Amino acid sequence: MDLQKALKDHFHFSSFRPGQETAIKSILAGQDTLTLMPTGGGKSLCYQLPALVNGGTTVVISPLIALMKNQVDSLAARNIPATFINSTLGLKELRKRVSQLKEGNLKLVYIAPERFENQAFQTIFKNLDIFLFAVDEAHCVSQWGHDFRPEYLTLAKHIKVLKKRPIIAAFTATATPEVKKDIINRLCMKNTQVFTRGFDRPNLRFFANCDLPEERRKKETIRIVKSLPGSGIVYVRTIDEAEEMAQRLKEAGVSSKPYHSKVGSERAQVQEDFMENRFKTIVATIAFGMGVDKADIRFVIHMGMPESLESYYQEAGRAGRDGQPAYCVLLHSKKDNGIHHFFLQKSREQMKKQGKSYYEIRKILNIKYDRLEKMLDYVETNGCRRKTILDYFGDPAAAQFSKSCNGCDICLDYQWQKGLSDKLDFEFGMEKNVPKKTSARFSDTVLESIKLYKKGRSVKQIAKIRNLGQSTIIGHLIKWCLRGGDLRIEELVSQEEENQILSAINILQDSKNPQFYYLSDLKKHLPDQIGYEKIKLVCAKIGRMATR
Repeated sequence: MDLQKALKDHFHFSSFRPGQETAIKSILAGQDTLTLMPTGGGKSLCYQLPALVNGGTTVVISPLIALMKNQVDSLAARNIPATFINSTLGLKELRKRVSQLKEGNLKLVYIAPERFENQAFQTIFKNLDIFLFAVDEAHCVSQWGHDFRPEYLTLAKHIKVLKKRPIIAAFTATATPEVKKDIINRLCMKNTQVFTRGFDRPNLRFFANCDLPEERRKKETIRIVKSLPGSGIVYVRTIDEAEEMAQRLKEAGVSSKPYHSKVGSERAQVQEDFMENRFKTIVATIAFGMGVDKADIRFVIHMGMPESLESYYQEAGRAGRDGQPAYCVLLHSKKDNGIHHFFLQKSREQMKKQGKSYYEIRKILNIKYDRLEKMLDYVETNGCRRKTILDYFGDPAAAQFSKSCNGCDICLDYQWQKGLSDKLDFEFGMEKNVPKKTSARFSDTVLESIKLYKKGRSVKQIAKIRNLGQSTIIGHLIKWCLRGGDLRIEELVSQEEENQILSAINILQDSKNPQFYYLSDLKKHLPDQIGYEKIKLVCAKIGRMATR
């Protein structure tokens, strides 16, 4: 099997990311495989590609309903037969999907671990022909992991009842050596091949501010969000905080929505709007976890210290999955320490009620206290934050940052009182006079969008395939257009809309300086249905015409 051809034909990628090909070859060779790869490293391809080049069905265990939908939508845009089975489905739709699964009409099916509690589903499952049993977020199976879920403990039992044992593949972004061993044991993996890609994410910039009073932390969050371009996540501890911060951001002129377990029926719409960049910032509870597979998140801000570096690195790692620069900011308050110690004491009481022995309770709590101390060390360190993270995960790459990583507040000698925006140079206008031809190479993420567009895919299709917002795809195509690319702008902006934008430009244009347009000023002179993307497209058209 020509994997490179399959990669290009199905996923439109010209090459594998580091670590992907070795994991895929191991799975196709019939080996149980454990893959550790940082968030954004491309774990999903490691089970999706084998599913396409081999017979049978691939079952993907995923704890995140939102992530299931995103991945299935992306596969559907590639014409790959896939679906998900979870609690969001009505009875009629559930029966339809189960029927497709039984008939072998699906290449991939995403299942929540809780589904195996259903006796009827267990009966159906044990008669399936499963090629690959892929466990995503595999650290959830380990009691030593930062996000342990008891439902994962039953997975090995259900695999054993299958008529033919499938290949078992486990994937996680964060796991210590102890957790790795636990994953292999609890999933009953055999002769397991273990692949670990380096944990470093060079495009991420790490900032942390320690011991902030609560009101200052809120104001600092608002300031940072306003200083950064693009969309992002603000993680908070409680539902009330999510509602409050979303409202305060709105009052500060930042489009924002809360996202938590009580959002209810609006959850899917909030997620869709965030994916499409219809608002700037989503404020989510840490405990709930979003699972939104959005590649162009430009910042993740934690208003509160997570319980461990595993938790923090996974949540912060949602930023910059497209490989472009992104910012991970942790704003710590002294009350964070007290909250964590309170919950650790509560967990002691819960374990006693569960009948755990003194020795077992002590062992678990010692591990949790140690993780909390390591997390606090990260916040309070005077050394490189990137090195602190890599040292924690035992990554040999940490040695190369003994002097400076040039990507954290410590190594950049960043002074918080000066304001984050002092060190971040962003331009919000759009230049008209861009050379038609340039020797500068497009980034890989832009090139992929261009390739798909040239193949006749619509902006909406490209966005689904690449897990990016449509506005991000339009931004990629505008860059291409300004360098002479044949972007059919008339398909994206109607003649009436173009005339309205041109009229607004004529009103605002300064004849002494016709090189620059300020989009926010133009937007004020236009109806609400004409968004920034359409304004940028018309400006790009003008820029392209000016260079001919």
